[in-house]
Amino acid sequence: MKNETRAKKANHYHKGLESSSKTIQEFNLSLPMTVSGLDSSGKEFKESSVLATISSERATFPLKTDVERHSSLKLVIPLPPRLADGQPLSLVLKGKVRAIKAAFEKEAKIVELDLDSRYFIGTEET
Repeated sequence: MKNETRAKKANHYHKGLESSSKTIQEFNLSLPMTVSGLDSSGKEFKESSVLATISSERATFPLKTDVERHSSLKLVIPLPPRLADGQPLSLVLKGKVRAIKAAFEKEAKIVELDLDSRYFIGTEET
């Protein structure tokens, strides 16, 4: 690809970001992850789940553990080896529970998490 074509594509991309700065794009993904935090009784928990959707501000996923609104949770999403140069890297996100909704499965609920603006990519679950 010529440099001129790259520059045009980059400019188009940046213009799209500027014009849609109020629009948040949400991605439907099905990635395995681990959720941890305090349950509704104040006990620490760690549960395997699957990421349903994610944006720059929110994530949704099913959770069997009962949690309270506004409680803090941590998501650890292992990155595919191809994206991590074959190393065992994980994306670690933290946030607060925004909403809890009923799910198709009676034992699980759909949790909507407001994500903190900081994230961590590393080899350990910190």
